[in-house]
Amino acid sequence: MDHKKAAAILISLLNKHPLNAEEKEAVQTAIGILTWTSLSDSRIKKLKAKRDKKQAYLISSLPNLDL
Repeated sequence: MDHKKAAAILISLLNKHPLNAEEKEAVQTAIGILTWTSLSDSRIKKLKAKRDKKQAYLISSLPNLDL
């Protein structure tokens, strides 16, 4: 299950079922952690794409050495 779907399920749980304060805090903490991990995943993907783009540029700018 991906992070977004898990967070959506937890949010619907908060809205549908009456939870005591401690349970509500636990669910909100879990949602927060899922959100942060989702953000870090997208950041890692962005950094990898940037690195790959830079490598492709550097390779394309190398002189063609026909030996």
